[in-house]
Amino acid sequence: MGVLLVVALASAQVPDTIEFQYRYTFGSKLGIHPPKILHSKSAKVILGESDRPYGLLLPVAVVTDHSHRVWITDRGTSSLHVFDRTTGAYHEIRKAGDVPLQQPAGLTADAQGRIYLTDSGTGGIYVFDEQGEYDRQLFKRGEKVLESPTAIALSEDGRTIYVADPPKNVIVELNREGEVDGTIKLPTEFAAPAALSVVSNQIYVLENRQHKVEIFSPGGRLRGELKWDGIQSPSAFTYDPAHHRFLVSNPRWTVIQIFNQEGQNLGAFGQGGDGVDQMRDVDFLYVDPEGLVYVVDSHQGKVIVFAEAQRR
Repeated sequence: MGVLLVVALASAQVPDTIEFQYRYTFGSKLGIHPPKILHSKSAKVILGESDRPYGLLLPVAVVTDHSHRVWITDRGTSSLHVFDRTTGAYHEIRKAGDVPLQQPAGLTADAQGRIYLTDSGTGGIYVFDEQGEYDRQLFKRGEKVLESPTAIALSEDGRTIYVADPPKNVIVELNREGEVDGTIKLPTEFAAPAALSVVSNQIYVLENRQHKVEIFSPGGRLRGELKWDGIQSPSAFTYDPAHHRFLVSNPRWTVIQIFNQEGQNLGAFGQGGDGVDQMRDVDFLYVDPEGLVYVVDSHQGKVIVFAEAQRR
């Protein structure tokens, strides 16, 4: 029987730290929304007159596509919000085909630019094509493969879809046609998987009760536990494959910390508070291919975007 490894990442002093700067904010209960030109160097925002301009209320997850569109799931409005960073255009999706969205949850994108959406209410997974148009659902009508899917991630070759199903306490492995290839049964004490990342063909799962990140092989074997020095209970994490580093929410200090794969602490950014560029609770993290970091603060109804500062 193999030995279970606990991967404890100890922080280390490194001479070249990484800094991130605030760029802009999507949505807010305070009536904040992005400026028309999102790629502007300024960090200005526009204050709307309505309580909920663009409808953002309880954002859950975010992803970007090849056309620089930003997709945000929103449980509060049972809809999917799409912002176009290039044109400033916005539209709201309330149906996947003819299926009304109920509890839109997880998002991921493949190498071709297709978007995959899970809905905890319908139990479905819906696919949008490269143009952002609805394409298909993975399961046949009436087929109940998943009870209440949430987090979703793709294997590095894009052939396997990993989906968390918290009521069953499992990670389900699907092929691109929606057929079940395998099931990873999570430990009994490992309840409510909240986030997934695939790193070096291993599945990293954040558990929402004990706030632990555990590592599984594609076949479901428990390979170890991932820990970062100074972060006892991470509320969210993600992996940045372009730079081979982890971004981890540290709720104790209300900051996002950056670690490389060797566990060196490369820096931190963010600030607690209720301001446009501040956060209270980090519920989801995402890094897009350009290196922009999206921080979801669900209960403040906003998604804050940061960019790595240019070194001089």
